[in-house]
Amino acid sequence: MATHPVPETRGGLPCGSAFANVFPLDPAAPPIDEPLEPGREIGSGAIATVREVTGARSGSRLAAKVLHARHERDVGARARFQREAELASGLVHPNIVRVFGVREVQQRTALVMELVEGPTLAARLAELQTLSFETLVPIARDIARGLSHAHARGVIHRDLKPANVLLTSGEPPTAKIADFGMARAASFAAADRRALTVLGTPPYMAPECLDPLAVDPRTDLYALGCIMFELATGAPPYGGSTPYAVLEAHRTAEVPSLPASYGPQLDALVRRLLAKAPGERPQAAAAVLDALEQLSAPGTGLVPVQAALARADGDSADGRCASCGAEVLAELRVCFRCGMVQLLVEPGPHSVFVVGPGKLSHKFSTELRDKLVRWVRANAAAGLDAGDLERRIPRLAFPLAVGLSSTSAQTLVDSMRHLGILVETTPGGASSHPHAKRAAAALLRRGMTLAGAIASIPIMINPIFGLPVTAASVILAFPFVLLLTRRSAFRTALRVGQSTEQRALPAAMQQRLDALYSAVPELKEARHREALRAVVHRTVDLTRTLTEAQQAEVGDEMAHAINLAAVAARRMDELDAEMSRADFDPAHPEHRNSMHERDLWSGRLLDLTATLDALAARRASASYRQGEASEAEALAALRATVESLEEVQSL
Repeated sequence: MATHPVPETRGGLPCGSAFANVFPLDPAAPPIDEPLEPGREIGSGAIATVREVTGARSGSRLAAKVLHARHERDVGARARFQREAELASGLVHPNIVRVFGVREVQQRTALVMELVEGPTLAARLAELQTLSFETLVPIARDIARGLSHAHARGVIHRDLKPANVLLTSGEPPTAKIADFGMARAASFAAADRRALTVLGTPPYMAPECLDPLAVDPRTDLYALGCIMFELATGAPPYGGSTPYAVLEAHRTAEVPSLPASYGPQLDALVRRLLAKAPGERPQAAAAVLDALEQLSAPGTGLVPVQAALARADGDSADGRCASCGAEVLAELRVCFRCGMVQLLVEPGPHSVFVVGPGKLSHKFSTELRDKLVRWVRANAAAGLDAGDLERRIPRLAFPLAVGLSSTSAQTLVDSMRHLGILVETTPGGASSHPHAKRAAAALLRRGMTLAGAIASIPIMINPIFGLPVTAASVILAFPFVLLLTRRSAFRTALRVGQSTEQRALPAAMQQRLDALYSAVPELKEARHREALRAVVHRTVDLTRTLTEAQQAEVGDEMAHAINLAAVAARRMDELDAEMSRADFDPAHPEHRNSMHERDLWSGRLLDLTATLDALAARRASASYRQGEASEAEALAALRATVESLEEVQSL
């Protein structure tokens, strides 16, 4: 898929003036239209060798990535060169290696670029093993600056790693991002076919890289987090015996921490960059740059860095999903990761009973009991108390919770099923389930058998006089055994109280949140549920920090933000299904229109999330400067943000 007419070529290079139209040179660029004399070899890769070249007339010293002779007739290799030149030649920034265009060097195809007199970051790291805080932060700041420039111009690197970062020879050195050979346009409509393929270097590939449709600028930020971790520890955050094992670790392994000597601020930043879900990372390179600038300033404390990285994820969570363990909100009891409706206790006439796994009257599994207790603790806002269950292991079948509405009972049943616990619900109280009644009867028989054995002792001593004593003892023991049996068999494992009082949200916001109950489970792709979750968590968290008067003023705008995110997620879900079809052809005009529409929605959703982060950062920064945020300043910032969201929604 080409974005320009392909000019006539000779020897793999465009001819005449048509070439200049494809790769126009910057007027300020060195005069590389003169013959270029090859010099020393700088490095070599799979398809090309990087050499120093010198202008025959001007003496300008440049670098040239010269295509290997065996690839000269490889149309794909030449196309990659052309694509790299097309994307990178428009990136003019001190922290990006300048690309000037494609030329011939001794009848060989070559990508001509700025010559950087210095090692790669990988070579410097191999020499020093790790970098100090004072060296690491400026290098990371340079990379963030370069990424911010590239992303602002619609280019995603996709292969950011220490080997693709060059250091100048000055002191302190300047870091420059190089090798945009795997880059693609942030817009799918402006990308080639390789935009829909899996590319990258496993130790630096974000979890979403296996799905090309999910790759966006935040993927480069994840790679930056991997680089920063490696600079601090000497190795990337995740390893494995095979590339697949490394990619799986990116998806599932715990996010590691930096050594304590680097401080909590830098550790918090790197952990944020390494978040599994793109919505949990900083949403723009500019936010990372702000945080690094704060770390570079003398006397900077933790609060300003947190302000630059302010977000809602994790701060506003009120529980965890029984199915997947993801965070859930009290205001929206549905899991964005898996779509499961979450428990919120409401009073009613129904009871839930545990009937398995296991045989009737046998003790409940200790492992499942502990798992259930952990889930109840994590969802304290739902209104359940596991205090009694923590102290004993009941026998099957037993009442789990009593006095629930039919909806609460059913969601509890669904949650227990995902925990591997067999439960059933019935109308009525703790003795309403037939299995519980049979279990109580079995316990009663055991209790009376034991009582009868004890009471029969007088008979064994004196059969004549002992018989009435035994009979009287059994009769007197029966009500006590019955009472103890009922207390044990019908003892409710979880105490049902009241759910944690929700912090009231504006009516318009709550209405939009309620609509997501049905919308979230309908989204087929998890990445779109995660994107929607990022916006909703941020919006709720921001709104919770406002006074009632402030909420009343901005409630409608926040509701618009939630609605915009829901519409975008739903439409992108539909478009991704279309783009995943086997007959989808990016060159077809109608299909290209679909890609363009997806670009628009994706850009809006990313801008919306970044805007909410920027607003949270402003509020946190104001709080740090003044002790507590000025209401007037906070409202002004919030108003400006939601007005911009309304403009985006109306497009």
